[in-house]
Amino acid sequence: MPSKPKSAASRSKKAPGKKEPRKNETKAAKIRTKKINLLKLYSEMNKLSNDAVDKEVIKRFKIIIDTSDEDITKKSLSLILKEPKNVNVADFSDSLQPYIKHYLFLMKRSKRNKKN
Repeated sequence: MPSKPKSAASRSKKAPGKKEPRKNETKAAKIRTKKINLLKLYSEMNKLSNDAVDKEVIKRFKIIIDTSDEDITKKSLSLILKEPKNVNVADFSDSLQPYIKHYLFLMKRSKRNKKN
């Protein structure tokens, strides 16, 4: 008598009418929004970083971006990038303020280093 192939032997018969729930039906799907404006600020900070302290601040900023639900507006991003002197840090959320301040510091430092 011929033996069953392994694939047929390992299959189990399911009761008719019972369907297994899909993975996305069992867990509430988390919708991840892309924080494009914060990621642009993150990449600009990466370009200006010089030392280990800057890298550590940028690494923590990336963690904040990944865990945060909010993003900054495109208008505020352009203000930060193009007119850093006119930025009011108090307009941003408390979790983002230190990183925006650090970006402003990086901009001042890069301008100071270009002059020397």
